Amino acid sequence: MSAAVDSGVQIQASNAARQCSNFTYKGRCGYANCRFVHDESARQTALEEKAQAKQVTLSRSSASTRPSDVPPPPEGRPSVPASLRFLLGGESVRSHPYLKKFAAMPWLQRLMDSPFCQKLFHVQGKRLRKELTEAIGLLHACERALRKHAVKEDTGSKGRPVTIVDLCSGKGFGSLVLACSFPDSQVIAVDLNPNMDLAHFGLCPNLSFRELNLESASTTGDLVDMLTSRPKDGLVLLVGVHLCGMLSIHAARLFRQVPGPAAFVLAPCCLDKRLPGIKQRAKRLGIDPYVYWCLKLLIEEVPANCRRELFQDDDMQTTRNSFVLGLKS
Repeated sequence: MSAAVDSGVQIQASNAARQCSNFTYKGRCGYANCRFVHDESARQTALEEKAQAKQVTLSRSSASTRPSDVPPPPEGRPSVPASLRFLLGGESVRSHPYLKKFAAMPWLQRLMDSPFCQKLFHVQGKRLRKELTEAIGLLHACERALRKHAVKEDTGSKGRPVTIVDLCSGKGFGSLVLACSFPDSQVIAVDLNPNMDLAHFGLCPNLSFRELNLESASTTGDLVDMLTSRPKDGLVLLVGVHLCGMLSIHAARLFRQVPGPAAFVLAPCCLDKRLPGIKQRAKRLGIDPYVYWCLKLLIEEVPANCRRELFQDDDMQTTRNSFVLGLKS
């Protein structure tokens, strides 16, 4: 046999050879770890058999995990990502208040029908639930801030015009929810990364993106100048979810610079290593370091002449679930 292989003689592949799974096609022989030299027809047959077996396995797996009460997408509409379909057909959407609120949103079907949102929702189920609870948690905090600022938020009434700025927005999951929920407001998502896929922003005419480095005084100055040119009776709502370390401080200082009526909604994230001693001071006081960090931001960074508030949102699926609110007239 070895002489035949060395001489390059074509030998019909046996069943044992076709079952070899670790192979890389190299010219005449399709099985790098096999001792046979296969002809082209045998190689093609083996590949077809393997593809058919894989398809059968995928079909069985899909049939066993697909919820029976979630119908397939209607013809002519884009396919809804499986993770979103599972979520909408699962128990959590009926028991979790924020997922239930998301499922009842009047604009949800528009998102599901749009091909621009397919990639946004194409994430694992656990990650999707986290993203949604954080986005609806942000919406809840914004509604709370607007109520306290006496701004009419229902779309049927003409209240004070609101400009919402989502700081360090990332892919803009929260920005999209805010733009859909407040269609009469202008929502500006700002982030340092201009290369993200933001095709879903095209779904809302009141949603836009602006590249901005929150740690740069010059770029934040440009943003303040832009916000200064808003309508005289307009209100600016600065929001930020899970801004890490010093970014939370920069966001609070940006809020200080915004003239006129404004509101600030911030969910801080991790502590900054450039601020030593926070964990030690929290330990001495007997409180959680994250809670201490939020209190420090509220007391030291939000102006004292503002109405200030700190509350915890237990419905967000994250341990970083505290919101710092600031309101100024």
